[in-house]
Amino acid sequence: MSPNGDQEYFGDGIAEELLNELVRLEGLRVASRTSSFSFKNSGSDVLVIAETLNVNFILEGSIRKDGDRVLITAQLIDAADGYHLWSDTYDRYLTDIFAVQEEIATAVAGALGVTLGVGGVNAFHGAGTQDIEAYETYLQGLSLTVPAAQRIAALERAIQLDPNYAAAWAALGIEIGGRMMWSSLPDEAPGLIEEGSDLIQRALELDPESARANNMQGTLRYARREWIEAQEDFAKALTLRTDRGTLRNVANMMLRAGRSTAALSQYDAAEAAEPLDGRPDQFRLHASLARGRIEEAKELHAWAQNGMRVEDSVHIAINEDDPEALRSALAALPSSLVSTTALYSPVLDVFDSSEMVLSVLRDIFADESTQWPSKLHDIALLAAYFGDPEFALRLKGREVRNTSIRLFAVWYPVMLEVRQLPEFKELVTDINLVDYWRVYGWADACRPLGDEEFTCS
Repeated sequence: MSPNGDQEYFGDGIAEELLNELVRLEGLRVASRTSSFSFKNSGSDVLVIAETLNVNFILEGSIRKDGDRVLITAQLIDAADGYHLWSDTYDRYLTDIFAVQEEIATAVAGALGVTLGVGGVNAFHGAGTQDIEAYETYLQGLSLTVPAAQRIAALERAIQLDPNYAAAWAALGIEIGGRMMWSSLPDEAPGLIEEGSDLIQRALELDPESARANNMQGTLRYARREWIEAQEDFAKALTLRTDRGTLRNVANMMLRAGRSTAALSQYDAAEAAEPLDGRPDQFRLHASLARGRIEEAKELHAWAQNGMRVEDSVHIAINEDDPEALRSALAALPSSLVSTTALYSPVLDVFDSSEMVLSVLRDIFADESTQWPSKLHDIALLAAYFGDPEFALRLKGREVRNTSIRLFAVWYPVMLEVRQLPEFKELVTDINLVDYWRVYGWADACRPLGDEEFTCS
């Protein structure tokens, strides 16, 4: 409730830490941060929120920070009748914020008749520091309303202020490692993955029971093709906290490993755990495509129309085997995308000639002056569609040997001829998928032939 709205990160941080402590209380099922925060400032009726989140009680409140003082209000509401079970107001110095957090958690636990499973002041995993400046800087680093460079600088500052701040190490590792997802070139990804992994490892040395750090370590491990170890990391994260985010990340790994049927079941489990007002996970679209469920993928894409994943329409059209659908999808892409001006517009100019399209694709691939994160991926899909599986595999092989983030595309129907090439078996062996499949289950498109051989189709 800061006058300029510039202290929202602080309120979000306090709310998330309370949530993280409540989830540790025996006998309580607590909705996740994403689910809960989706109702922030919505004005929705408490009973509607409770029904959507499938909870019996709502903890709500406000924070106003002014200089070195903070005013916190909190109230616990019984969704059955809308009555308050408990409420209180705290007017304290900022240096007392850790004590206030424990007071609120203790009061909520008492009102619900459960035992508070925390230790002394500042036992909160999200805090993990006694340095109030480090704590506030850490919260600034979690804010998604500022550019990534500012978040990284804030988290680095938090670690400088308190080198033993586990949560700050983890958040910095997540921020840097996460850049390899979509904002870095494939050749840059290994360095970012390693840097992020080192930071996450330091966080786990300081706090081995951090669900968030174990979860992110799993993501970074499969990004560098350590599939079995990633599965173990996710298993530990789920013992610490079973939430939609971790369940979804397991599904994302299955998707990239070609286990699309298993991934769809895992997405179902994630969405059932936290419905998020009925919204499906965006990435399950790729699992639907891998299974050839084009209409289902279209429905999922309609859910996800938010300007962030507009190129998924191209993925759908490529697998639909309808030239006019692909032509329309390419023409509809915004001109602001580098891929539109550098790739898709030139392809549209010669769309009716597969030979000319493939020539254009090779020229664009050879042009190192124009780059974007998904360049190899985008060209490979078009190469497969227009009839050059060898070229498509060469591009995907170069990409996924650096990062497995876009590996899901090799399981699309359009990549059928790619998967039948002998070099494809070499690729999945090189990136350790075969070892993973033999332990946790084979890709939908691959099956073993005895103890040593396998085939993909």
